[in-house]
Amino acid sequence: MLLLAAVCTVAAASEHRLERGGFVIDYTAGQERVAAHTLEVLEQAVREFAPMLPPGDRPVYVKIIATADEFEKYAARFHGLDVSGLARPGEDLIVVKAPRLRMPGSDYPGTLRHELVHLLLYRNVNPAYLPQWLNEGIAMSLANEFRWQSMFSVARMFIQNRIIPYHKLDRAFFAPSGQQEFGDAYAQALSMTRFLRDSLGEERFWRVVRALRDMPFHDALRSEGAMTSQAFWDAYQRSLWKYAAFATMASGFFFQPAAILLIIAYLRRRRIAQGIYRRWEEEEEAAAGTASDRDNVVYWDEVVDDPDAWKDDPYEDEDDDDW
Repeated sequence: MLLLAAVCTVAAASEHRLERGGFVIDYTAGQERVAAHTLEVLEQAVREFAPMLPPGDRPVYVKIIATADEFEKYAARFHGLDVSGLARPGEDLIVVKAPRLRMPGSDYPGTLRHELVHLLLYRNVNPAYLPQWLNEGIAMSLANEFRWQSMFSVARMFIQNRIIPYHKLDRAFFAPSGQQEFGDAYAQALSMTRFLRDSLGEERFWRVVRALRDMPFHDALRSEGAMTSQAFWDAYQRSLWKYAAFATMASGFFFQPAAILLIIAYLRRRRIAQGIYRRWEEEEEAAAGTASDRDNVVYWDEVVDDPDAWKDDPYEDEDDDDW
């Protein structure tokens, strides 16, 4: 009992807390400067994000973890994946690795901003209505993370035919096949979010986001963005070949024959898909007088791919029953 009491006393002595302006930061001895820097980053971020995502009155709790084993207890769901921070929005909690546990040159402030955005989104929308790709895309976008890396990553995904179909994208965050798919999902989410913001403009984009408090994404996009989710996905796919061509020329990869052939193959598949969409539109117009408007809506996640697409799609052999 005396030994246990001594251990508890040492543990308690090693725990410290910094509180200010709605933030409560827990850290261990020796991390005082890190805690002060963390508080400064978060206070600046919440001022920046407040016009789009008000923080509300609840405090934000932050745990700075100084040992790999301790962080693993919080990040058990991400076992085997490269993560340096996580958010538990229902607990108002952010957990981050201390800088000394991170790779040299890694973006510690970016991680803090990213996880804070997850908490703010949770407080401002209905999480059930927020697609995970948009959740992660907004967090990365506001955190200014991976801006150039994601462009080249998506270009490489396009060239290697690894673009993740929309209806499988959220699953790649929760149950990825490995680190590559996990990284692909984040890069694609950021790319899609940027494309959506550019397409709608800042004002309409944030109206769509705020509408997620009351309605699912496809309804919010149609109501506030004057765009169907299918039209957005189709436009994003159309943009990829230009996006990939720029990135691959900048990196010198464009001159590899495989890159050229894959771009040509993609354009062919897109032309086939456009023919299918036009046929659907004609059928919907013909049926307009006999069915309700709701019955005639076709959402992107209900779209059936080109029957021959499985020949080129590395994701097509997965089980779709649970998406």
